[in-house]
Order: sequence, then structure tokens, then C-alpha cells
Amino acid sequence: MEKSFFKKRTINEIRDLNNYRTYTQRNLVEKIDNLDPDLDALEIRTIITPHKFFLNPKTGKYTLTGEQASRKCFKHGDLIPLSHPMTKNDCYYSCEIPLQIRARDFSKNSRHFKGKKEEDINYIGYSCSPQWGDRIRRVFPFVFIDQGVELFSYDENVVHGESLDIEDLEIQCYADAARVRREGADAIVSVPSRTKKHPRYRFKLLHTPILRSQSNLSTVLSLKPTEIRDEETGDIKQGRTLHDRYNIRYTYEDDKEGSEVITIYPQIVTAYLGIIKHENNKHNLTPIDMNPFALPSKQRAEFYKKLGNNILIYDPTLESKDKLRKPHLDEKSILLARGIWKFEHDNFAYWSPERDGKLKDYWSI
Repeated sequence: MEKSFFKKRTINEIRDLNNYRTYTQRNLVEKIDNLDPDLDALEIRTIITPHKFFLNPKTGKYTLTGEQASRKCFKHGDLIPLSHPMTKNDCYYSCEIPLQIRARDFSKNSRHFKGKKEEDINYIGYSCSPQWGDRIRRVFPFVFIDQGVELFSYDENVVHGESLDIEDLEIQCYADAARVRREGADAIVSVPSRTKKHPRYRFKLLHTPILRSQSNLSTVLSLKPTEIRDEETGDIKQGRTLHDRYNIRYTYEDDKEGSEVITIYPQIVTAYLGIIKHENNKHNLTPIDMNPFALPSKQRAEFYKKLGNNILIYDPTLESKDKLRKPHLDEKSILLARGIWKFEHDNFAYWSPERDGKLKDYWSI
């Protein structure tokens, strides 16, 4: 049972709105953006998940259901690889911050978007691949970033911003400042659950950029969550979500990439925003300057809300009579990527406090 703050319209509630249909993916983003969130609904009768994910590898036929294809797409879908420096030494001498790297890679002139039609853009997120430290690729699904901001808004508006254990961060910073400058701080964070009567998630966020340093870029590209264990028993405390802990990702037989990735879940985004808030209160802008997340503008937040409250997908693989469902995670992510293509990075994938206001005000109680 989700907490009321996160409730979205049901399928029947969406059907009761002024319902429009579309049979093409052309201008789909604009159609969604133009919906009146209180009055309109859009029924999408075209397949957003790329057809290749419906292929059953055992039979060689396109027989997978919409749900199966979406799960496959969300794990193996296209990603925008960030053009960050490839070595730790190159990061040290780079003058760029993550925002500048994303702005370049998300621009219409980038190789990822240039010359493409809207319906040909199927990115589910972006990634970074540090060639130092653990050398594990980090994957940032677009939809999880928006969910993380929504969770942060809940924490700020409902439980009054307790998403960060401040003492551990301060002790870590001042106890070994030299190491923190090289590798970042270890922050113990506490993030609320979206489920009723569920305890908060408590985990550690490694390589958090806190102190000004030439190593900040390499630090944040290595950002990593890890579980907290009891010092006496070694048991895992209430840490990350079960979906995160047991996210098994199989690669294709001919895939050169290893199976291990670090997926950036909403709780990680929420925790980092809590760190930004905490450090801003001390006039430390390092965490926000090195922010690795493509935070949504107000326009994108409204677009994301419509994906949960105003959109239905016609899915012929469903057994229900009307064959209608709400968008899956991969479909939401793809539509958010197309929004970046349509409205451009600065208008859609960049949070400007002066233009957009506070992130916590994107959602109200």
C-alpha cells in the first residue's frame, strides 16, 4: 500500500477524463505536454518499447508480453554514455562539472540526438564508466531521477527533511579531511519508504564530494551506495530496496559488457539531495556544483506527473477486455528522453532555482 502522497490516478479514473487517442509516436511528447492535468487523458495506441525487446530468444519469435519486453528494455535499453574524462588523472585536470558534460551530451547537436526523429529516440537513461576504483558502470534511469525528487519532496513536506544523518557526514569530513578531498566523504543516509508502515531505508553513500578539490569530478563519477552491517552480528540493516539488492541483470551472449552495473535508484537521488540541502545551509556549494543527476525542471516535473496520472497504454498482450494499462518504467524513461530532445537540456533536464523554484515545491501535500 503506497502512502497517499504517492498515489496516482487509477486506470478507471484516467478513463473518466476527456480521453484522446493517438496512433503514432510522432509529436507524442508535445501531445503529452499539452494535456490539461486536471481534465485530459491520452490513450497511446502505438508501441513505445522497441520491438527488439519482444523477441523471445528461445523461439526466435516476437512472443514476449508487453510487461516482459518492458523489463528487458529497462535492463538492456539504450543509454547515453557521458563523455567524461576517461582516467582519474584527466578528471583531475578537467575544468568541467557534471552539468556541463550532460549539457553537451544531451544537446540536439550531440551524436545521440542529431539527425534523429522523435520516434527513433529510445534512451532509458545515461551512464558513466569510471576507469578507476571499482571500474563499474553507473546507470542513471531517467524515471528514477524524477521519482527521487518526488521522494525528496515527500521527505521535506511530510517528514520534515530527515533524509541525512548529519553527524556521520561532519565527523567523516573533519576527521580525515585529506582523504575526503581525494575520495569524497562517506555519508550515512536515511531515506523514507513510499510504502505505508515500512521503515526508512538506511545505507551509506560513498565518494560524496563535500570539500573543494581537483578530485571532485573523479569522486562523484564513483558515487556508490553500500549497505550498513551490524558491527556485532554482521547482519545487513534495513538498507536499500529489495528491487535494488536483488536486481539481477543478465547480459546477452554476444554482449561484451560485464553483467555488473550500479543502478542509481530513487533513494540515492533523494539522499544526495538531502546532502545538498545540508551543505547549502553551511554555504558549501560543492555537492550542488558536482551534482551527477539530471534534475528535472518544473516543466519536466509536470510532464512526469502526467505520465502517472493522464496516460494510458493500449497493450494487445494484456488479458483484460479493454487492454489498457499505465506506462511501464521503460516507457516513462523513453518519453522523458524524448522530452529532452524536444525541449532541450536547459529547459527539461536542468533545475534552475530562479526559474523553477524549490524542488520540494514540485509536489504538495
